[in-house]
Amino acid sequence: MCMCNVQSTEQTVVGSSSSSEGREILPAALKPINYDLWLQPDLTSFTFDGTVTISVSVHQDTNKVVLNSKELTIHKATVTQGDLKQTATSIEFNKAKETVTFEFDSVIAAGSNALVYVEFTGVHNDQLHGFYRSSYNDAEGNKRHLVVTQFEACDARQAFPSFDEPALKATFDCTLVVDADLAALSNMNEVSSTAFVNTAGRSVKEVKFARTPIMSTYLIAFIVGDFECVETVAKPAGANPITVRVFALRGSASQGEFALGVGARTLEYFSEYFNEAYPLPKCDMVAIPDFRAGAMENWGLVTYRNVMLLCNEATATTKAKKNISYIVAHELAHQWFGNLVTMSWWNDLWLNEGFATFVGWLATDHLFPEWNIWTGYITGVYANALNLDSFRSSHPIQVDVKSANDIGQIFDAISYSKGSSVIRMLNDFLGGQIFMDGVRTYLQEFKYKNTVTADLWRHLSASSGLDISTLMHGWTRETGYPLLTIENQEYNADEKTLSVTLSQSRFLAAGDLKPEEDQVTWWVPITVVSHLTGKSGATKHVMAEKNGTITFPYDASENAFWKLNFGASGLYRVKYQEAHVAQIGSLLQTNLSAFSAGDRIMFINDAYMLSTAGLGPITSALDMIKALALAGESQYNVLNQIKTTLDALSSSLYRENAATREGVKQLARLVFGDKVAAVGYDFPETEEYFTRLTRSLVIEAAASAGVESVQGDLRERFDRFVDGDVSALHPEIRGIAYINALATSDASTVESVFTALLAIQSNPKTQDSEKNEILRALGSANSPALIDRLINVILFDKEIVRMQDFMMVLLGLVNGKNESAVIRPLMWQWFQNNYEKLRSLYHNKSSLGGPFRACAMTLIGDDSSAEVESWARGDGLEGEELETRKKDTVEGYYRAVDQTLESIRTRTALVNREKENIAAWVASNF
Repeated sequence: MCMCNVQSTEQTVVGSSSSSEGREILPAALKPINYDLWLQPDLTSFTFDGTVTISVSVHQDTNKVVLNSKELTIHKATVTQGDLKQTATSIEFNKAKETVTFEFDSVIAAGSNALVYVEFTGVHNDQLHGFYRSSYNDAEGNKRHLVVTQFEACDARQAFPSFDEPALKATFDCTLVVDADLAALSNMNEVSSTAFVNTAGRSVKEVKFARTPIMSTYLIAFIVGDFECVETVAKPAGANPITVRVFALRGSASQGEFALGVGARTLEYFSEYFNEAYPLPKCDMVAIPDFRAGAMENWGLVTYRNVMLLCNEATATTKAKKNISYIVAHELAHQWFGNLVTMSWWNDLWLNEGFATFVGWLATDHLFPEWNIWTGYITGVYANALNLDSFRSSHPIQVDVKSANDIGQIFDAISYSKGSSVIRMLNDFLGGQIFMDGVRTYLQEFKYKNTVTADLWRHLSASSGLDISTLMHGWTRETGYPLLTIENQEYNADEKTLSVTLSQSRFLAAGDLKPEEDQVTWWVPITVVSHLTGKSGATKHVMAEKNGTITFPYDASENAFWKLNFGASGLYRVKYQEAHVAQIGSLLQTNLSAFSAGDRIMFINDAYMLSTAGLGPITSALDMIKALALAGESQYNVLNQIKTTLDALSSSLYRENAATREGVKQLARLVFGDKVAAVGYDFPETEEYFTRLTRSLVIEAAASAGVESVQGDLRERFDRFVDGDVSALHPEIRGIAYINALATSDASTVESVFTALLAIQSNPKTQDSEKNEILRALGSANSPALIDRLINVILFDKEIVRMQDFMMVLLGLVNGKNESAVIRPLMWQWFQNNYEKLRSLYHNKSSLGGPFRACAMTLIGDDSSAEVESWARGDGLEGEELETRKKDTVEGYYRAVDQTLESIRTRTALVNREKENIAAWVASNF
């Protein structure tokens, strides 16, 4: 187990496979070649029957067959080698290791193949993993079910006994027996469908699918339900056409047209980018009502939450379309990077997720260049990476994983966002063509195989002529990222150059960096933009030591400037000298366009996080925001960063006096207050992408900041909307209006608003994206009685809140427009009171980290951190209760516990250190 809260100083070879010692993996005696799998799901009893015949190669003499199996009942097991067929004399389960061992009288001899045959039954659970069931109401209001699989990371073993490890690839021949009127889908195309009447007198059909390519078990998928589809054909250059289909529940398929077009164009793009044809004859994308993740890249049968795939293109919000486009691109990137070439073990999960995140945005940018994806990337993916990796309790991109219990905790912002940001940084430094060339040769060598990080570095080294393994050591094998501090600058008037002396150290949000935590020296690519270079001629440099100097062209003309990390291409923060910060602030007020939108974003982001770490005053961030406001900042992504920063500050100040909290709102009103009148509330159909996004943002920010005219306009439009005037609230601002209506209602109206929103949420004609907006809004209800009803009744009513949406409601409560000083302690108490109920909901204990984090992370105060830590430790418990608590918080979701405690303490220190400065700044500025 990796101790991620300790900074490693061990010098390992970058990219090498981390040690397999201590991993819970299957014995090496047998390796799978092919699975012949037969399954018969029952959508009434929610059980399934199955048989599997696994062709294996025998590498060691053995009289045992050990397979992964979880929550399956095994009825029979045999092994056949040559003419000898044996029935298992014993069947032994290891629940902790999720294995089943079949023992036989005679040895299965090494050097040839054998057939392992197993008969079994299983359960279609409602836990959103394995071969599970999902419910919905049809057009007549009848409750119906479908069954679907979600196997990543280690849940194929819940559907059939298997060698359930990513490196143990095989081919699959799959057969499903289903009711005659239902659709049956799997990874490959259907090759036959035979109708018959079963022994129970039901009309059924046996559907056989073509053999898959060699692949990992976690990518196998089956779906059975009442689906219909829309389809098209992707035509990648120089490759076979691909049938692309979007499946949805009957009556909903037309909502898949937007995703269908995106999917076909993305497959064409990736076929060219990777220079490798998509290897399957079809690509199905399926919308599922109950789905824990956003989507899953099963090869040829990609599954999605409804909201991530379906939309009414005419009325869908701009954000909804952007989310669908990216999610589709991300999952289809996996068809090559993850499916065709797969990590050998879960410690290299980032090879799948970090890369798919980067090229997912790359494809989205290709399809929709008008969206200016990479500036938005800075406020989203990049910021997520910087935030989580600034904690001591973060972990390296490559992290040792010993067992299935550890895997769930690394599906986080490090594997996805930091992994993506590191890839983006490398792509920018090497150049897109050189980077792509390395990726292409990597895919060619390892298609249908497994790899480790070192393999990718080797190919990028070959394409670039650089030692990529050495350069990337600190970025993938160590925790954290650097802070570059400007120590000195020296201008040479004769040569017209500026020499800047820098130092690098690990950045910690807590700020109390210890010498033993600062042993890593990162290879840092530095881009410098100045008044001489403009935005297209940034100079490039490299810093590979703790201290160094860079020199670039410069002159001392009026309004001269320079800035590091142009466009936030590198994963690091920068601390400028105070005089330089003041100069930048002055320049922003007189020449806003001197800096790119990405650079303006990072001025704010860095200033705020440096103050969090105690490395600069919070007033630097506030001054920067005020300067941008006075300069008339109007770029959407910069405004979004301002809102995010002020929201974070307000969230941390919820226990402070009203005057200080109101002062932060005054700054928000300065930025956003006058903009609503300029943009209005109407959304012309043909208007530009960013105009639409900006309108929504400024309305939301102004309402949140207490601009009464905006709050009143939104409420008036909400009332008209509820009374039947659908045009009163455009879909882009409905969620904003819902929150505003609940937060600004008084005791006489709040219940009617709450009831009206629940009615909209339960209406089958309401789009899933709008239903989600309502679930997020409910926590802003200005009523203790309604909050009590929400957290103790509605939240546990699966007819209203699907399990996949549970966290949405919790986050809506702790981040809602409500009385945080009351709600946040209430939610922490609610979590403790309902812990056993939550344990029964989340069978996978690592998933409990979600509600724990939601209910505890927004707390502030030394008393709060002490209370949370005491609870996690199990203080006051004894015996079995104490052991269960420790098992949950130490083994199940220890990362969530560590990160939550660190977050509370870091933000508490910020407030204690800066609250008087904030109050003084407010008093002198407003």
